[in-house]
Amino acid sequence: MSNCKEFGRVTIFATCVVNHLFPNVAFSVARVLERCSVAVDVEETQACCGQPFFNMGYWKDAGRLAKKFLASYGDTTEKIVVPSGSCVSMIRNHYSQLFAEETDLLSQSKEIASRTFEFTEYLELLFENNCIPKIDSPGEDFHQYRVTYHEACHLSRELGITSSPRKILKSFPRIDLVEMDKAEVCCGFGGTFSVKYPEISSAMLDDKIESILETKASTVTACDASCLMNIEGGLKKKGAQITTLHIAEVVDAVMSGAVQI
Repeated sequence: MSNCKEFGRVTIFATCVVNHLFPNVAFSVARVLERCSVAVDVEETQACCGQPFFNMGYWKDAGRLAKKFLASYGDTTEKIVVPSGSCVSMIRNHYSQLFAEETDLLSQSKEIASRTFEFTEYLELLFENNCIPKIDSPGEDFHQYRVTYHEACHLSRELGITSSPRKILKSFPRIDLVEMDKAEVCCGFGGTFSVKYPEISSAMLDDKIESILETKASTVTACDASCLMNIEGGLKKKGAQITTLHIAEVVDAVMSGAVQI
């Protein structure tokens, strides 16, 4: 456990969607990390990373928010854990575009990006260094949760993170991970894509819902709350009794010994 010292403290960047719509996700992230003996800080001045403006082409507005992000985290040395692959991708991959001609900000953005981690990416580091407490002790009341996993686009395509979430889920005996068909295919949300192209978005969501239903899972999880918000709406339209939970919420529930998820 000596290698765990370097993971001793982090700060959480909760993201706009989590802050305003799914705060329980952030609380789950904090509880999971704290169970792994990681001290958790939260920067109270945090705001948006700027991704929505960037994606819509409003780079000046995105730049203002990105500068705010740098100002919030520039004076810290802590690793930054984020429950969203899309926001981490913005910080790692696109801040360099926003600050390409601003040397000081570019340098600062690269330093901050180097210590910014998507939640499952960071949790996998804890697993690899044996920093995760033993949770499951199967007994007479042992019950497996049938869970299926949706790959969020930015997480897999822009960050290349495909194995970490699955490793995390498979590491708990109480989770029976059932792969859905075409897990890597977009759910149709895409932020403003679903607003600009609603017919295409709806068709993509219908395909995703069918893939989920075929698994007969009781819970569908992902690493981005925005995907789950879209998927939850699709499931409700079908009248499907399937729970949607961010992966942090799934891990939190299993670690806490929850009777059901």
